[in-house]
Amino acid sequence: MSLSKSQIADLVTHLKYYFIFQLIFVIFVILLSSLGAFFHFLLDHEISIVESWLHHNQWEILIISKLISLFLINKWFKLRLYQFKNFSILLKESFSWPDSKAIVVAVFMLIGLITLNRPSFVDHNAGHWYYLLVSFFGISFFLGIEFVLMGYLEDILNFKSRPSKIHLGLSYGILFAIAFKLSVPDYYGMMGYILLCYSALIFLSGDNFKNWSNVFCFLILFVAPMASLFGLDPIWGDDFSPFRLGRKPNFAFLAVIWMISFFYYSYRERIILLARKLVR
Repeated sequence: MSLSKSQIADLVTHLKYYFIFQLIFVIFVILLSSLGAFFHFLLDHEISIVESWLHHNQWEILIISKLISLFLINKWFKLRLYQFKNFSILLKESFSWPDSKAIVVAVFMLIGLITLNRPSFVDHNAGHWYYLLVSFFGISFFLGIEFVLMGYLEDILNFKSRPSKIHLGLSYGILFAIAFKLSVPDYYGMMGYILLCYSALIFLSGDNFKNWSNVFCFLILFVAPMASLFGLDPIWGDDFSPFRLGRKPNFAFLAVIWMISFFYYSYRERIILLARKLVR
């Protein structure tokens, strides 16, 4: 699908602000990590202690950095625009009860991954409640904040010649992947999984990326439980999760589950109609 010159210009404008958001985020991750390491070195701590501190506090560093980046972008638009929709108004517009199809997709993917990968209980991780909660809310905020920004951009940059969601979603995904690579020490090889989750959220967020109910539903029902409870955490892996998957799902397997789920999401009505005809 080709883009007109005006659509290309509008796409560049969207990507400019999204790029700035990711750039500020990466810079603050580096700054906060360096600051923490600096104070540890002042106390003559060994490098192993510094690495342990960074590992245990990585989620906090990532979320604080994303919130700072979102805050600065928000302040920038407030200074430039006379009429600016605040977050509470945008929240009311973007939140409603999630689509039933989104709930079914999230639950199906959760049950599918658990059933096919036979998790086992990890005794010594049962008491790590703090890390479990940080993992659950950390990954939810890490991905959810992206769609707060996208909602802002859609509301502010409401051009008549808006680029298609495919072009915007793909471009956002590339910038997100680069920022993830630069900011997250991906010791557990979770980048492919995170990009699939990100793609699923792009799909569920609607044509204007502002269906936050579906985004929230998918994060809470699938992404967060798989990270905190079953070890699909890009920062900690299964270091603190009470359950451990029998085998780490590979990218091809995840892609198949993703495609089946979203085929159902897109063609649910047709599938149900066909099933009813067959029953009759």
